[in-house]
Amino acid sequence: MQFARSRPHRALGVLATALLAGLCACATPPESDPWEEANRKVFAFNEGLDKYVMIPVATGWDFILPEFAQTGIRNIFDHVNRPLILLHNLMQGEPERAYVDLVRFVANTVWGFGGLVDVASMDGVPEEDEDWDQTLAVWGVDSGPYVVLPFFGPSTPRGTFGLAADSFGQPYTYFIPWWSNFITTGSRLINVRAIYLEEVEQSRRDAFDYYIFVRDAYLQNRKNEIANGDVEEEADEDDLYYFDDFDEEDPG
Repeated sequence: MQFARSRPHRALGVLATALLAGLCACATPPESDPWEEANRKVFAFNEGLDKYVMIPVATGWDFILPEFAQTGIRNIFDHVNRPLILLHNLMQGEPERAYVDLVRFVANTVWGFGGLVDVASMDGVPEEDEDWDQTLAVWGVDSGPYVVLPFFGPSTPRGTFGLAADSFGQPYTYFIPWWSNFITTGSRLINVRAIYLEEVEQSRRDAFDYYIFVRDAYLQNRKNEIANGDVEEEADEDDLYYFDDFDEEDPG
């Protein structure tokens, strides 16, 4: 079978998009963001947390660990989560995509040193990400309005429920002591934040209104992922940038 084209990893900042989002913002919150006033307060809290905690820690992490080590850590976390992504594709009625997940998992397990090296991507196997938010959307559950969560960042009521469900679905959490979950989760967040240090900082400098930029990028990215990339070509024409690993892990 022909593998579908993989969704590309994009950087997080582009000046034209941020300016357009800011200039088009209305005096009243858009329909997707009726809680904007409260959301901006939580967003400001997350920005402070990122500035005074996450950035210093991630900068030290980036200094100590070379790029290949950070990539290997990210690959490991993605690999152990692949069976859950396969299950989501089955629940969404996507057996071909589930088969691709199986191919990716086996290839990286056997030839990628247990997932440390992403040999599947090197061979052109697409990497897709699925979660409970996407599965519930396929089942017809409405997302609800945009909301900014403390610590976790951009989401929706459906996405918040999905985030909680996904946290219980991580396979490795059932094989390690409960307190180790804080270490593994923290390591994953810090590692991802270190990978995107420059991109996030650039987007903050370029954005006319960084809150609007993050909100619109998150909502567009979720729409794209739920549609399995079917809206990607249209989004490319509008020069929108998508989050990938950093979707819900950026405290901003």
